[in-house]
Amino acid sequence: MKKKKVLALILVAAMTAGTLAGCGNSDGESSQPADNSSAQESTQESTEESSAEESESTPEESGSGEQASSGERMTITVLGIDWGYGPLKDSEMEQYWEDLFDVDLDIEWVNYNDYPTKLNTMISTNTQPDVTQIMSTNNTYYYPIFTQAIAAGNFVDLKPYIFDGDNALAKTNAVMKNWSDEFWGEATYNGGIYILPRSKSEPAKESGIMVRKDLMEKYGFEEEPKTMDELKDWLIGLSQAATEGEGQKIYGIEFFKEDFMHDKVKGFATAFTGQTNWGIDENGEFQYMQFNPKYLDFLNWMKDLYDAGAIDPEFALGNDTTSKFKAGNSVAFLNAWYNFNQSEDLTSNKIFDKSTPDTYKAWELMPVQGPEGYVVSPNSTDVDSCIAISSSCSEEKIQKILQVFNGTEEAYPGYNSVMKDGVEGIHYTLLEDGTKDTSDETMGQKRTEGYVGAWNQIFLKTDADQITDKFMRDGAKRSSDENIQRAKDVKEFIVNYLAESGLKHENTNLESETYNNQWTMLTDDVNTMCTQYVMGQIGETEWKAFVDGIVNSDEYKAIQAEFKASAGR
Repeated sequence: MKKKKVLALILVAAMTAGTLAGCGNSDGESSQPADNSSAQESTQESTEESSAEESESTPEESGSGEQASSGERMTITVLGIDWGYGPLKDSEMEQYWEDLFDVDLDIEWVNYNDYPTKLNTMISTNTQPDVTQIMSTNNTYYYPIFTQAIAAGNFVDLKPYIFDGDNALAKTNAVMKNWSDEFWGEATYNGGIYILPRSKSEPAKESGIMVRKDLMEKYGFEEEPKTMDELKDWLIGLSQAATEGEGQKIYGIEFFKEDFMHDKVKGFATAFTGQTNWGIDENGEFQYMQFNPKYLDFLNWMKDLYDAGAIDPEFALGNDTTSKFKAGNSVAFLNAWYNFNQSEDLTSNKIFDKSTPDTYKAWELMPVQGPEGYVVSPNSTDVDSCIAISSSCSEEKIQKILQVFNGTEEAYPGYNSVMKDGVEGIHYTLLEDGTKDTSDETMGQKRTEGYVGAWNQIFLKTDADQITDKFMRDGAKRSSDENIQRAKDVKEFIVNYLAESGLKHENTNLESETYNNQWTMLTDDVNTMCTQYVMGQIGETEWKAFVDGIVNSDEYKAIQAEFKASAGR
């Protein structure tokens, strides 16, 4: 057997926990492993940070699948995304999972740059493997090539496995049983569920206004702005004071490229328009954010910042260094709300660039109110990553896939630790104080080769809890009590606001052939026009005439009609 070394490592744990075999998934919640803001971010944070318990796992049966016989193992073919780590085939991490689940995993990790082409070629020719990681395209997992394959019957409708019968995943799986109908709705297409989420993301991730607290304190700007007008004056005032006092240019916000729908700026527009990318207007029609008449109020807000020198005058050239917040060159930065997790000592977790002084302090404003809403940018979907199962799989293989890819801490004690940190003795050394040492160069290489921490792209993991994982970590990297409380306050506000306002991407999982084929060409000049407006090169008359030309076009009207038809409205 090619995996004797890894199998020996788990033999003692298997003997200890073997009595659990055949009992199915247990109830209860798991501790949260890795960051989950994106597959790449998840990979990096999971690989670098260690805080879970020592692994004790056993190859046991799960309520959602059957244990393979002790003879020849079933082979499951898989296609997954490599976010630049170059994982090796048959690594010791892969062998661990194979021994745990008594299965052979034939995994091809494809670099993220090449993944869309590889994936779509396989889907369009119906040559996809048993399990495929689906990549989000245009803010949806259900994009045309995938939905065409679904219509052709090439992927399994997982809805019966999720909801039907006593062993259904939504009833027995310790993670999935906590997912709401609304969340499952985000995974639904045309009445079926063809993607299996791997976790639920934190809400409205890109809604954090990170600011330089050291500058606030130094220049007397500690009273936090509560409205968009106050925020504008605050950014301009602090930018000017810091520029004079620090002897270098300090901009108001980090903003680069002529992409006004970028996460670094879009949330500000939401406060003026009351919607995100696609909303529903007062007439019940689908409306794109940049064509909302109130979007002009946002552009005027940006223009005031630009005119006051609070935005890099050459932002349109794509220079991302002159106003970079983490280099100390801006007062503020619109970012993921859980990413101001600076350690209390300011150095053991230094979120600013290494070249910056240790005196730099990060803080986050509470969401700021605009005329039509708050600076809260909802996720296009809370499904952080997902897999799909080929309909070429037999029923026996489908059951085995559901067992292997939906593990939990309750069913396999130590699962969360292995998901995050790998196997003791191979990927880390367990110290006497319970911490995990990953400094050994050989172990570091094995962590990279094994893609440790990135298996949560295809395997089930617990739902995101960034406050615990980022701010409340044991040891020196723990944030201050003040920062922890602010993170809790921001999250509570976002959750409540989303529930009360109903703010969401109104076109999630909706289909429009015109949108798929024409949108890029239709909107090719929009961000250029935004840039020209902010820079004063065009005025309101030109902007309104430009927008009217698009919203009155046959293509835009067709998109609205097709979205409505897809939504059954």
